[in-house]
Amino acid sequence: MEGSLLGAAAAAGLFLLFQCCGAAVAWAALPGESGGVRLLLGSVCGTVMLQWFPVPFAFLLGFTLPAHGCAVALALFCAGLCLWAGRRKGLPPLRLTQALLAFRRRKGLWLALGLWLFACWLVCRSFRWEEGAVYSSQATYGDMSMHLSFITSLARQGDFPPDYSLLPGHPLCYPFLGDSVSASLLLCGAPLTFSYALPMWFAMGQVMAAFLLFAARLLESWGKGTVAFVLFFFNGGAGFLYFLGGDWENFTRMFTQFYETPTNLVEENVRWVNVLVDMMLPQRALLFGWAVLFPALYLLYRGVFQGQRDYFWKVGVLAGLLPMIHTHSFLALALVCGAWLVNSLWQARGREEPAAFFGKVLAVSGLCLMGAGKTVLHALGREDGPVFLGVAAAGLGLWAVLALGLSGGEFLRGRGKRLLSTWGLLLLVTCALALPQLFLWTFRQANGFVRGHFAWVTGEDSYLWFYLKNLGLSGVLALGGTLLAKPRDALKFSPALGIWFLAELVEFQPNDYDNNKLFYVAWAFLSCAAAWALWEALSRLRSKKARALAGGGALAVCALAAGLTMGREAVASYQLFSEESVDLARFAQEELDPKAVVVTDARHNNELAALAGQNLLCGSPIYLHYHGLDYTRNQAAAQAILEDPAGSLDLLAEYGVDYVLAGPYERGSFLVEEGALEELFPKVYDDGTQALYQVNGKEDGT
Repeated sequence: MEGSLLGAAAAAGLFLLFQCCGAAVAWAALPGESGGVRLLLGSVCGTVMLQWFPVPFAFLLGFTLPAHGCAVALALFCAGLCLWAGRRKGLPPLRLTQALLAFRRRKGLWLALGLWLFACWLVCRSFRWEEGAVYSSQATYGDMSMHLSFITSLARQGDFPPDYSLLPGHPLCYPFLGDSVSASLLLCGAPLTFSYALPMWFAMGQVMAAFLLFAARLLESWGKGTVAFVLFFFNGGAGFLYFLGGDWENFTRMFTQFYETPTNLVEENVRWVNVLVDMMLPQRALLFGWAVLFPALYLLYRGVFQGQRDYFWKVGVLAGLLPMIHTHSFLALALVCGAWLVNSLWQARGREEPAAFFGKVLAVSGLCLMGAGKTVLHALGREDGPVFLGVAAAGLGLWAVLALGLSGGEFLRGRGKRLLSTWGLLLLVTCALALPQLFLWTFRQANGFVRGHFAWVTGEDSYLWFYLKNLGLSGVLALGGTLLAKPRDALKFSPALGIWFLAELVEFQPNDYDNNKLFYVAWAFLSCAAAWALWEALSRLRSKKARALAGGGALAVCALAAGLTMGREAVASYQLFSEESVDLARFAQEELDPKAVVVTDARHNNELAALAGQNLLCGSPIYLHYHGLDYTRNQAAAQAILEDPAGSLDLLAEYGVDYVLAGPYERGSFLVEEGALEELFPKVYDDGTQALYQVNGKEDGT
């Protein structure tokens, strides 16, 4: 948990070794890219290699240091092979100084650098020790303990494939590779805080730089790309208006109350949360997924619109490795591929103008239908049901028929070989890498998740009003950019329509809110459309000063809600674990069997699971329910054991319970029979407020 300086150095060395290996791969695989682009994509490759290379060896050796030694050997072999191949081709060396010169030419990089430094500071602040206790920020108070339990249990227990430490015996099918990368560092002996933060620092930079690169390519302008960067990462709507009326306390409550911010105000149905603070910071799977998604989108754009045919299979590699990093990003990338495939086939026929016009008609009619449908269906109380799955399936089916028809036309025109060597190869590589993950993990847990639901979390609001107040001026600009863009640009933005359509009709998890993981990928394209619209509007002003004032004012309005939310996150501080809880976790880490099962209450911030990686008979329903796990029997067993230990000896044996904790949380949740616990079991830990009883009679640490 505390680790050591030597362990931190070893972990940093391991991480940087993989970063260097990734840079070698990108240097040889992407000779047509600039030094900065190859360094960025090399960093992404390095992280992905550290996530994936231990996996095949872990199946045989467990998630252990020997498995990581084999992974290092594999990484060095790949890097050496790429260096040899690159030198044979006569590629110039990759120099960091050349990449840094980009800051002279691309002023938007300074904005990305500043936001990245702020994000790194937030990561440090969101998980910190103070006077023996552990504190978090507002955004990480809910999710971080779950991710910590994945990290610590994987490193301590070493089982692979891993089980849920929050529900022993159930395979961990949640995309865990964003956490395994930190578990690898923890395994080296690094402190938990360092293991948690280091990969996130890199991932934050990878996401920001890759999005800026992608947007600049998509819009064919670094200026427009920088505007899109602001609109995407400083996303927000008109939620700040709710804090402007009334007395001073109405304004200051955003900095003092729990989750009352201009981008997350549930009582007013403001749900378009900030990308950086509420998504990338607390949701590690999304963060590491986007660190792969945006580079993949950049490479895909280069392949589809700029003729880099050899990039398609490379996109397939990144796509195929995505499911167990972030499944929503994998799905979103598949939808983008589908949209751009059809668009490229239309372009090949010289029909991009009617295709773009048809897409704009679909956007307008879809918006009208969504608005009318929301009003009618909400009044009837029919916003859930399989009919929406049918509508979505019909839409996807029509797209598939169109794609097959256009593809068939390419074969008839003698261009089938080109199609197979690009899109066909992308599909083949993706399926070869992704299908084993989907069948081994994803489909086993998500089988019952998919359901029909209309209009996301619009609630009591009308459809148009909900999105107007949540997206604000940015949404108006995005709609304008989508409808007014030139045909070629409109086809570039078109993946947003398909993703939005699917996300409004189908949910892929029990929590309605979580569909925002799809909406935000659509927003990546829509923020580019909004940037295009704003740029075009400003270009009509003759005065340079007027353009600067109008542009700055528009961006300030668009970013105000996000800026206030970021300010709230910067000052938020909540205690996750008290000093007594940390001491208990330290005792468990030092004395208990890593695989021992402990009975506690169902609090979500559980020190034994998060800090010590211990198995719990039943973790928090907040996590388990939304992962689709049936925890009710374990929950009932935990209550019975705490309230009637003498009558629950059979349950202790059935669930393999090793320890029972009786502390303030257990006493607050159950009528704990501590007298019976003391009579039945030896007490192995007691700090005066909480006691740990040993059930199985084995020696500690065995």
